[in-house]
Amino acid sequence: MVTGIFGIVMWIASLLVLMLIIKMAIDKSRATDKLDELIHEIRLLRKEIKENKHIIDKRL
Repeated sequence: MVTGIFGIVMWIASLLVLMLIIKMAIDKSRATDKLDELIHEIRLLRKEIKENKHIIDKRL
């Protein structure tokens, strides 16, 4: 019985360590920061297109 509980605890601990390693790798790659910056740029472009839509329509 003790071996089974110990095995489950070790499995959970190794899973938590793996999750921590993956989270640290994602944070270190700064992928989320780059994605946030890209989303911000897209929003600015959409806003600019909406504001200048009449100019675009006149050219077409």
